[in-house]
Formats: sequence, structure tokens, C-alpha cells
Amino acid sequence: MVNLCHIAVLLFLSLPLNSQSLDSLRHLLRENNPQLQALNYEYRAASTIGRQESQLMDLEVGGGISPMPVETRLGPQIARIGVTQMLPWPGTLAAMSDLADARAQPLLEEAAARQLDLIYELEVAYYRIVEAEARIATLQTSLTLFASLREIALSRVENSRGSSVDVYRSEMETNAARREIRALEFEEALAWTRIEELVNQELPRVLVVPEPRPFPTLSGTDLYDNHPLVRIYALQEAISRRALAVNDLDARPDFGVGLEYAVMGKRTDADPEGNGQDMIMPNVMVRFPISKGKYTAKREEEELRVRVIGAQRTVVVNELRSALEAARIAAADAADRLAFLEEQIELTEAALSIARTEYANSRRPFDELLRLQNDLVDYQLQAVATRTTLFNQIATADRYLPRR
Repeated sequence: MVNLCHIAVLLFLSLPLNSQSLDSLRHLLRENNPQLQALNYEYRAASTIGRQESQLMDLEVGGGISPMPVETRLGPQIARIGVTQMLPWPGTLAAMSDLADARAQPLLEEAAARQLDLIYELEVAYYRIVEAEARIATLQTSLTLFASLREIALSRVENSRGSSVDVYRSEMETNAARREIRALEFEEALAWTRIEELVNQELPRVLVVPEPRPFPTLSGTDLYDNHPLVRIYALQEAISRRALAVNDLDARPDFGVGLEYAVMGKRTDADPEGNGQDMIMPNVMVRFPISKGKYTAKREEEELRVRVIGAQRTVVVNELRSALEAARIAAADAADRLAFLEEQIELTEAALSIARTEYANSRRPFDELLRLQNDLVDYQLQAVATRTTLFNQIATADRYLPRR
């Protein structure tokens, strides 16, 4: 009997040099995944808004021509042109720029959180392939066992000590195992397709069997503070604080400075000093925000928003804690179940060896031998699935534990 550990070692030693390790696939995903690239471009676009907000308001230029010129002491005013530049309260532009930059920062955390989700999907697909290959190896071993069983049944038929039904039943089990192998090959191909979609390129469809890792230790009350799903809320609080700063500055007066230039015509009925001289007039404006209600309401809005953010953060932390605790329990159960299955496999192999000898000597019915044979394969397949469960729970921990 070839146990599952030997199968894994044989698979590992038979891999070509261009096989795909999980670390290399993670790297490819970070570099090539279109969703992550889109989030990166979105952040870069949002990070330019701060530079836009730090600029002064557009210069206002106006002018006009008088079809019926207004007469002044120095002559008729033929045309005029004016230039005005509005100036916000000192510090307003810098505060608006800081607010825009702060609003761009959560996009980085969204990208980090999405990257964790995509890596988790990658790992689940990867472990599905590992499981499929281990199940295929187990079923291929069972084909050898069923072939040996068929030979024993044929020998008994030839010696008139058995029934040809036993031969047919052996062949039926062999056909069922072969069909299961084909189904697993299709499942493996689907998983490879998903991985290639995640890394955005075609790959040599050979992988490296990963080494099992212990479930990480969960401790500390601030365990989740550095997780991107939690860091987003700290950044949103910073956005609200900066919005309050901008709101306070918006409640201050705005200033405007300008210059008007008037083109004057000459008087013909008199010749005063400076007759026809053009006029230049600088001016200053102040705009007062009289209604303070909207600024008070904005402050109340942001203060309430901070409370909402705090409550939402608590919800996310509780969800992370619950998901990790569920993964820890599932991992512990899988480890215990795996130890049980390995013991069952060892006992079944011993019982099967004895049953095969007794069947060959006509001291045990074929049904018992076949049941033991199927029990062995079933225990081996359950062990493969349990190992996958253990891998998936560790992947869940990697997904929800803090990381940058």
C-alpha cells in the first residue's frame, strides 16, 4: 500500500523545473491582476485631485464697449476692461488639498483588501488542484489494487472455487475509479483556468505541493488595527476631520482684488487738464458668508459621520475575529480528523492484507474483501479532503490577519 505521504513525495520529485509554486503565483497576481491594476490607476488619478484643489480660482476678466459713452470730466468713456482674482481665506487651499489627498488614501486600503481576497481565491484554487492530484494518485493506486483483486477472483474461478460475478464486480469498481479520475482531471483544468485568470497569463499546468503550516497564533486586543479593512475607517475619520477644517475655513470671508482700465475719449467742448486720459482703478472686494446655518449643519454631519465610522469599524473587527475563530476551530477539527483517518488507514491496510489472503484460500467472502478495499480508498480520499480543509483554513487566516 502506498500511503498519501508517499504519493505527495512522488508528485513533488516528479515535477519539472517550470512548475508553479504558490509564492510565484502570488507574485504574478500582485503584478498582473487587472483588478489590482485598475485600483492602482484609480488611486493615482485620485491623488492628482489635491494638486487641482491647491490652485487659485480662475482669473475673471470682463470688459465692454459703450455705444452711448458716458461723459466724464475728462471725456466720454469709450470702453473698459476689468480683471478680478478671488482669494480664499489663508489656509483654505492647503486644507482643500489635504482633504482631497485624504480622500484618495482609502483607495490604497481597498486595493490591499482586494489583494487579500484575490490571493485567497488563488490559494483555494491552488489547493483544489493539489487535492485533485492527490485524489487521482489515490485512485490510480486503487486501480492497481482492483486489478490484483480481479486476478485473485479469476484464479478462484479457474479453480472452480469462486464466481465470475466477483470478476465483474472488480471490473465495475475499476470503471468507477477511472470515471472519477476523469472527473477530477476536468475539475483540475477548471481550477487552472481560474488561476490563469487571476494572474492574467497562461501557465505551465504543473504545481509544487506546498508544505503544511501550523495555524497562526491569535492574540492581542489590537490584533486587527493594521488590517486594511480596519485601516480604512481610521482614514475615513481623518477625512471627516479634514472636512471639518475646510468647513471652518469656508465660513470665513473671501477676498477679491482687481483692476479696471477705462479707455476715455477727448472732450471737444473743453480742454481740461488730462483731457482724454485713460483711467486705471484698482479695487478690493470682500465676500461675507452671512448664513452660518449650513456650516453648523456640516459640522454636525461630520461629527455624526465619525460616530458611524466607529460603529462600522466595530462591526468589521467583530467579523474578522469571528471568521478567524471559526477558521481556528475548523483547523483544529481537521487536524484531529486527519490523525483519526491516518490511524484508520493503517488499520484497514492491515485488515485488508489478511482478508486478501483468506479470500485467496476461500476462507472469506468477496463482499467483505471488496468492502475493506472500498473503505481503504474512502479513508484515503477523506484524508486528502481533510488536508485541503486544513490548507484552506490557514489561507483564511492569511486573508483576515493584519498585513500590508
